[in-house]
Amino acid sequence: MEPLTPIYEIAEEFSENTSRSLFLTGKAGTGKTTFLRNLRRHTQKQIAVVAPTGVAAINAGGVTIHSFFQLPFTPFVPTDAGRKNLIKKIKMTNVRRKVMQQLEILVIDEISMVRADLLDAVDTVLRHFRYRNDVPFGGVQVIFIGDLYQLPPVVVAEEWELISQYYKSPFFFDSYAVQQQPPVYIELDKIFRQSNADFVQLLNEVRNNRLTDKGFRMLQSRYNPGFKLSEHPDFIFLTTHNATANRINKEEMDKLPGKTFRYEATIHGDFPEKMYPNDPVLELKEGAKVMFIANDNGFPRRYFNGRIGIVTHLDESHIFVHCDDDEDEISVSNEIWENIHYGVNRETGQIEENELGTYIHFPLRLAWAITIHKSQGLTFDKAVIDAAYAFSSGQVYVALSRCRSLEGIVLTSPIRRDSLATEPSVVAYSQSKPSTAQLSSQLVEAKEQYELKLIQSAFDFQFAKGQIAQLQSLIKKHTDVFNPEGIEHAQALQKDILEMQSISERFQNQLAGVFHDEVRLSERLNAATAYFTERLDDLCERCCHSPAAIFDLDVTKDYKEDLKTLFTELSLKKHLISNICDNRTAEGYYRIKNRFRVPTFTFKAIDLFEKEEKPKKKRARKTKEEKGEKEPKKPSYMLTLELYQSGKSMEEIAEERQLAVSTIGQHLTRCVGMKLLDIHEFVDDALVLEIRKMAAAGGTVSDIFSAFEGNVDYIQIRMALAGDSTE
Repeated sequence: MEPLTPIYEIAEEFSENTSRSLFLTGKAGTGKTTFLRNLRRHTQKQIAVVAPTGVAAINAGGVTIHSFFQLPFTPFVPTDAGRKNLIKKIKMTNVRRKVMQQLEILVIDEISMVRADLLDAVDTVLRHFRYRNDVPFGGVQVIFIGDLYQLPPVVVAEEWELISQYYKSPFFFDSYAVQQQPPVYIELDKIFRQSNADFVQLLNEVRNNRLTDKGFRMLQSRYNPGFKLSEHPDFIFLTTHNATANRINKEEMDKLPGKTFRYEATIHGDFPEKMYPNDPVLELKEGAKVMFIANDNGFPRRYFNGRIGIVTHLDESHIFVHCDDDEDEISVSNEIWENIHYGVNRETGQIEENELGTYIHFPLRLAWAITIHKSQGLTFDKAVIDAAYAFSSGQVYVALSRCRSLEGIVLTSPIRRDSLATEPSVVAYSQSKPSTAQLSSQLVEAKEQYELKLIQSAFDFQFAKGQIAQLQSLIKKHTDVFNPEGIEHAQALQKDILEMQSISERFQNQLAGVFHDEVRLSERLNAATAYFTERLDDLCERCCHSPAAIFDLDVTKDYKEDLKTLFTELSLKKHLISNICDNRTAEGYYRIKNRFRVPTFTFKAIDLFEKEEKPKKKRARKTKEEKGEKEPKKPSYMLTLELYQSGKSMEEIAEERQLAVSTIGQHLTRCVGMKLLDIHEFVDDALVLEIRKMAAAGGTVSDIFSAFEGNVDYIQIRMALAGDSTE
């Protein structure tokens, strides 16, 4: 591929260094698939890829929209009642819920085929399970990839009769979510598939339904009704219907002499039939025309998706194919397709791909004929096109644009002008495309907004607020199986989290006001870090010490899972806030986020109901002397004190306990205040006196830190002040 274009690089910058959603489009052959592949490989964000059909999802390396979001196949009505009804129908596992909550980029490939109501259903699910009903897609950056001039959404008449009351058109851009927050429109402009200027111009005319007389004559010049496919083995036949493609392939196979060899796919685990990339039983003879349906990952690259060849030799386990422009035949190896499932890594809390099943087969299909629909995304040197019965706008354009040149096209039926109809709504939406200069200007502003947003997000407890509400909802639903102490514990957690979020919202507004003032920004961040890490440390400890006793096993499991999710979120926030002062760029933010490891979560609630169901044999009670008194659990700060007294540094203790250094500093500061440690182990006498003098004069911790110009840190300042009462 040639060097990347400026517009391609702008698209990469928007996806990686802003939070703006994108509509990435472009004519056939402009590199949309390459963009997606590079994004999946290099992004530092948590990403998931979905597509409207099983085959499209496999080709994109993702999953189907309906599977990922657990959506029904019925139309979605974008009303309050419709949204409530949808959420009631969805059976969301804890793993899927966590994936939704961690998601940062959602890529929707082949967006031209995604209906507006389906997209609003996706929006509804993300808002609900991310506890962000105030923003489209629950705050997830969405990248829509596709060409609206190609295959459109499938709309059954009776379904459109229902949803047309709410939508101007079935296309994604008329969804409520996109109308509320329009994506940045980026059109890739460099065509890599075709090079002839006249042919490129012709394709543009077909695409935009503006076929000139010259263009029409060019198309009609390729009309050859007497063309015999059997006499031209290097051509592939593109048709509108599966039945036609299957009939042609069978007829041509039957004409070949020799033995038929059968090759069966090996399928492991869960791999649904609708996702099979080719026939699970591949029947071939020597002389069969085949098409590769995967890219060769070896070197040198022997084949690519869409390359045509002829089978030259077969045996029970081997297939050899020769392609026109190669001297040597290709020994074809099995390809592995994966059916993936998105999960969350228990240690890092980040999204990961898990393999549900595999489909192992030779990457070939018979290629005398295929449907135009299945040709989308492929490239051919020579093709015979029968588009007389094109049944959707875009089919003719898709077929023509598969070819590298006009000379490589043969038409078995003349192109009718009425088959080139373009949806007026698509044309109107395309006119909103900004210029490169406008995109560059938007990018500068969006990158700056993104850095502020990342800093603010570290102090945003909206998700924790939603999660504790989820916990309270569980308790309210099953009040009769909870002890009063467990109920009160959750209520106290909710009260403190709501208070913390309220303070955080005011602080986030302050950050926006001082974002361009480096000194004031540092002061505010340092002060906030001290305040919020102390509160988060307390909340995390309380999550691990629930006094709940629950008389139901299933409720116990749900309660534990919800409490652990809350604990993980609070721990992540503590980790981010503790390090955000020195990592204020997007790169720095993701560097510290990727270092996060979920701390150990303990839960000691008792399932009393289960104990009653499964009574144990009675044993003679031991006296207190016989069994010994149970030692009370040591406070966290005492564990830190013991490690410090054993000779370990604060950094070593933080690493061993999987806590932030600032948290260890808070523990030791507490010990100084309790006279368990001597302040002079940390700060010399002169500095202690000076710090206390400045504090007595009304100086804040931030004022004192600034006055010492980096010669003391915040932990030392707080220790000096904590130890004031000991002197």
